[in-house]
Amino acid sequence: MAENFDRQNEASRASKNSHTVLEISFSKGHMSVRKIDLFKSFLLTLLAVQLGCSTHVPVTARAPQIEPEKAVEPSRDEAVVTRPEADRLEQQAEVPQTPSISEPKLSEAPTFPESVLSAPETEAASAAVKYDTLLMTRSLNPTIKSAWQYRLSRDKKIIGFEFSNRGGNAILPGRYDIEQNRLFTRDFEFRFEDRARQDIHLLLTDWAPSRDKQFKLSEMMHSVMLFFPRRYLPAVAHSGEHYIVTLPTGEEVEFDATTREVRGGVFSEAPVDLNPDKAVRKYPGINYTGRGVVVRANARGVDPRIGTVALITTGSPAANCEPGSGCNQCQVPSKELWQQSGSVRFKFSTDEEFDRYLMARCGFGLPKNGLDFVVTSPRA
Repeated sequence: MAENFDRQNEASRASKNSHTVLEISFSKGHMSVRKIDLFKSFLLTLLAVQLGCSTHVPVTARAPQIEPEKAVEPSRDEAVVTRPEADRLEQQAEVPQTPSISEPKLSEAPTFPESVLSAPETEAASAAVKYDTLLMTRSLNPTIKSAWQYRLSRDKKIIGFEFSNRGGNAILPGRYDIEQNRLFTRDFEFRFEDRARQDIHLLLTDWAPSRDKQFKLSEMMHSVMLFFPRRYLPAVAHSGEHYIVTLPTGEEVEFDATTREVRGGVFSEAPVDLNPDKAVRKYPGINYTGRGVVVRANARGVDPRIGTVALITTGSPAANCEPGSGCNQCQVPSKELWQQSGSVRFKFSTDEEFDRYLMARCGFGLPKNGLDFVVTSPRA
């Protein structure tokens, strides 16, 4: 026993030098000693501590792994294709496309409210004097320097349209230039208050300078014209290089869309009278050549419907009416035709009333319904 302890003490001393340890066990009264390599155990322990405290990740051989694809966000410049869109594109790729047949482009200008030909909506117009209408400009294609203007009532209904010849042409050589106070114009103003039959008329105005080269309101040359029978409200349409105006009779007048000169139809036109002497200056040179009846009154600087004499002419005189005999014309005081105050309405709201007046006063009446009027066709 003492010998064994001596050996154990020697082993302990040896362990300090050789880093080995003796494990002593007792089995069946005999002490067996199993020698363990302490040095290896110490190294393994030290390595484990170092791995647990180290910030370095050991490089180990790993099997290659396939990472799942990450969704890539499209850039702002790239189009995002949704699932329905992708399905549609796939279907288009599979099914051959047949070329679509597009609708033919119309050469005519679009239809505007003032271009629609319609019958008067009522017989009589309101007696009230209204100052609440709006004058709007209709935009056409860019090749037209300026379009016509149309007039709106307070309830947004078309009650008129107008346009002007601003000069620089055979009818009016002088050019309109407001900056230089050159106000050369021939104005065409079609009016139909309340969209009624009663007061459908055309107001013509020529403006030329006086002797002192000034354009004075008192020297404006006015003419008012009424056309019978009054079957339609006047309408204006754009056709190529022309305006087509439909009169109340259904007859048409053709204007140059750029200069506003009369080019055809039932109007003939003479140049603006530029005589500086207002006393001998002529009224607007627009004459009606149709087959209806026209009422015309003229005045300088004032309303031609008040205090003047009106001329009534028929384009369909009786068969026995000799040309130049005056049997197709009739002069009457304007007070027989228009109210002389307030809104200055035409007194005859229906054509039947006016026809009876004509037969009694002038000896001729309005053309009957069976009469075929001459209607112009748009010219290229």
